[in-house]
Amino acid sequence: MKILKNIRIFVILILSAILIVSCQNRKSLITIEGDIAGVKDDKLVLAVVTNDGLDILDSVTLKNGHFRFELKADNDAAKARAASPMMYQIMLSPYNTLTTIAMGGDHIIIKTDAENLVDDYTVSGGEEAVLMGQLDSALNSFVQPVDALYRTYRNNIEEDSVRAKIEKQYIQLLDHHKQYLVNFIQEHPDRLASYVAFYQGYNRRSFFSEQEDKALLRKITQTLKKRYPENPYVQNMQRRLEMLDLMEQERNIQHDTH
Repeated sequence: MKILKNIRIFVILILSAILIVSCQNRKSLITIEGDIAGVKDDKLVLAVVTNDGLDILDSVTLKNGHFRFELKADNDAAKARAASPMMYQIMLSPYNTLTTIAMGGDHIIIKTDAENLVDDYTVSGGEEAVLMGQLDSALNSFVQPVDALYRTYRNNIEEDSVRAKIEKQYIQLLDHHKQYLVNFIQEHPDRLASYVAFYQGYNRRSFFSEQEDKALLRKITQTLKKRYPENPYVQNMQRRLEMLDLMEQERNIQHDTH
């Protein structure tokens, strides 16, 4: 009986170990799936956004618009990515992309349209991904009226009064969206999406300046560093701040010597 009891204890320990490993594996697994309307068997590419560009991770053939990517933490690089939020980009082409945020344990579900992946999509399954979706939606709400103003501007290029009115409306839209981003960052200071909010831009124009808005960038960096000290984006932000501080010191020295 004692031998049987010991065997049962041994089996329970083995099963418990298997269960723990299984839970850990599920936690480190990132799943990004969804449906893209307007396509059937096109190829979809998944890449991780790095500080140096994009690293292609996988590609799949859409099946009636459906796709599914599973990222396992089966090597050191993958484990590091799963340990904190990272930006992932899905691409139908280099000019038709959508970026989301995920970390180990997330199961992201995206529904969008093939004509423009980032326009009016829905996302669920991860807090950072949902916040990223909110930023994209807000940017789209800014871009639509701005594009309409630009068309009116071109059609009335000779009319000074019309141009002045359009420029005033544009400034109002710009200020409104920038205030939205400030509020977003203040509400989510410890989320990676705030990093995206700070660097969001449109038509080669950023809504924030690293120099003029350095205090806000520093606040984001300090808050995120406490939560994700090993995150490559956060580390890059820290280096950028140090460089900005050094440049400011050099400018002050030059100013004092003149």
